[in-house]
Amino acid sequence: MTMVDPVYAQWLMADCLWTLAKDDVLDARWGESALTKERQTTIATKADAEEEAARQLAFMGGPLVIDSHLLLGRWEQYRGQVITITGSKLGYEAGVDVFVLGAEDALAAGTSRVSVLRRL
Repeated sequence: MTMVDPVYAQWLMADCLWTLAKDDVLDARWGESALTKERQTTIATKADAEEEAARQLAFMGGPLVIDSHLLLGRWEQYRGQVITITGSKLGYEAGVDVFVLGAEDALAAGTSRVSVLRRL
């Protein structure tokens, strides 16, 4: 039987600490129809939680679109990660950070169909 440090066990059983991120511009834009998101994470400090909340608010606060791209190489391992796509169309000229929703690698062709979420 493995023993767990009592202080660590107490921390695991403790109530969550909460922080709230607000953006006045987004509040004015969406008003009462704005959504509130709650996330439980393993972030340990309030400062780190506030930084992560601000990062999520900056990304999720504006209009989003799902794009699909045919890319060279294998991309399935990037599901759930942020990548930068640069292309000659649709506003990708300077490079856009996107969140990979899914990817289907076509090994015989050396390509992958990648679905991403990006801000407009």
